[in-house]
Amino acid sequence: MHNQGKSIREISRELKIGTKKVRVWIKNWNSEGRLCNKKRGRKRKKMCNQLKYFIEQETKLHRSSVFIEKKKFEKKIMIWGAIAHDVQTDLIIINGTVNTECYIHDIIKKSNVIQLANSEYGEFKWIFQQDGARPHTSKKTLTYLKQRCNVLDPWPPNSPDLNPIENLWSIMDTKLKNCNPKNEEEFIKIITNVWDTLSWKTLENLVISMYKRIDLVIEREGESINSFY
Repeated sequence: MHNQGKSIREISRELKIGTKKVRVWIKNWNSEGRLCNKKRGRKRKKMCNQLKYFIEQETKLHRSSVFIEKKKFEKKIMIWGAIAHDVQTDLIIINGTVNTECYIHDIIKKSNVIQLANSEYGEFKWIFQQDGARPHTSKKTLTYLKQRCNVLDPWPPNSPDLNPIENLWSIMDTKLKNCNPKNEEEFIKIITNVWDTLSWKTLENLVISMYKRIDLVIEREGESINSFY
């Protein structure tokens, strides 16, 4: 609007907000044409600096997943999986809502993600990355995880660009487009097969991309790198 020649007062009137807020928005408008939240940017940059330091100490970087929800059927199905260098857990299928107890017992424990990563890298020589979903960040969950591994806490909000597994879900979605399961059981069988047959090259490329993502976020002062990924 400002680029279209409208004055701050005109924008204020049209959007029904104060002129002071309009000035702040214009000031924080970034090069990609989106509002840049400076506080969020600082959090993202801080987390990336911590990750970079960890990596530079010659420890391995572990990539965990976030949840993906499929709404093909009336019943809610939650799908969880985790990847890292030379590590891929089984795909975990959860019918219904995930709470703290479910996350710890039916996902973390059942997937053996901690044991797999410890076997590959050694105890506390890798980082468990997860988003800020409530079951992930509850006191009980974080206590359980921090007794067993390094955890990124807190995870900056609205940061799918720092989550390579989001790209993996998109790859899987593409593979599933031509599938027409007749029921829930068939759908689970198909999506599990897609997960199990993902190439190691695909997984490794996504994991390795994390290093570049970290450098980009630091370089861009915490701004989004969605246009790169």
